[in-house]
Amino acid sequence: MIRRIKNATCALKKHFFRIGETMKTYRELLTLSSPTACGLGNFDGVHLGHQKLIKELLKQATIRNLESTILTFEPHPSKILYPDKADPLIMTLKQKENVIKTYGIDNLVLIPFTRDFSNIDYEDFIYDILIKKCRAKTIVVGFDYRFGKKGAGNARILKEICRKEGIDTIIIPPVTYEGKIVSSTLIRSLIRNGNVKKAREFMARPFSIEGIVVYGDALGRELGFPTANVSYSPDIVLPANGVYAVLVAWQGRILKGIANIGIKPTFNKNQITLEVHIFNFNEQVYGETLEVIFVEKIRDEIKFEGVSRLIDQIKKDVAMAKKILS
Repeated sequence: MIRRIKNATCALKKHFFRIGETMKTYRELLTLSSPTACGLGNFDGVHLGHQKLIKELLKQATIRNLESTILTFEPHPSKILYPDKADPLIMTLKQKENVIKTYGIDNLVLIPFTRDFSNIDYEDFIYDILIKKCRAKTIVVGFDYRFGKKGAGNARILKEICRKEGIDTIIIPPVTYEGKIVSSTLIRSLIRNGNVKKAREFMARPFSIEGIVVYGDALGRELGFPTANVSYSPDIVLPANGVYAVLVAWQGRILKGIANIGIKPTFNKNQITLEVHIFNFNEQVYGETLEVIFVEKIRDEIKFEGVSRLIDQIKKDVAMAKKILS
């Protein structure tokens, strides 16, 4: 049991504190210095499907003595192409960069995605970017990857063109879990529904929100359960309103706690906030960055008839969270 706990803690620290990895990140289109094995995708959530692609990429890079390189876009293309309809993201760019780094990738290329770039012809994307700029000798891509103006390019076309240029293309087939194709869309839906426990299984890593602790209305302290009010990016998907058992990554430590996402209806508030009560913790964290790691939902957010009933429920929630986290 002790060994399993230590292993789990080491795994979390690897993901949330990025121990000892080196990776070059390019935020513009430069010509890379060495030939590469190049992986393509958006990598939102870096889920099981993405992980299979990354593992194949690393394998090919090792076999062929190439630099492993991931090519993606920033911002996510949907933010530019469909600004009013774009889905929220599973992770911020910083989180995505840090998670990819843990796999030992050599290069991360973030292509600035603009309206003008969206009109690039798919052949120009292959020749000017993949072959000329990235110096790709092997390309690894998911089965449903599309690129170029109006998504005219796909994995099959990519493979046909690259074969003529002596470049190998490996297409990763759908990755399934419990009979469902793993996708960012599916994971996003699970998170929105509050099913963070199941989302974790599809990512092999818990969903988390990173933010700076800001001043709130101190209601938690008045109730006897002081909370850290954590800001969050408006571009990130939020779990359903409710109470969650969480872990909190802070300054190299992983702490246990309970979080509430919602509008605090008992106090007639209307702004959604993320507040975290960390167990046995009394340090000052205003202005500090916390990463709230969602483990399991405990209950929905509800309105109580009075403060005393809310306090009674919070005590039950804390007990339940401690049981889950044990």
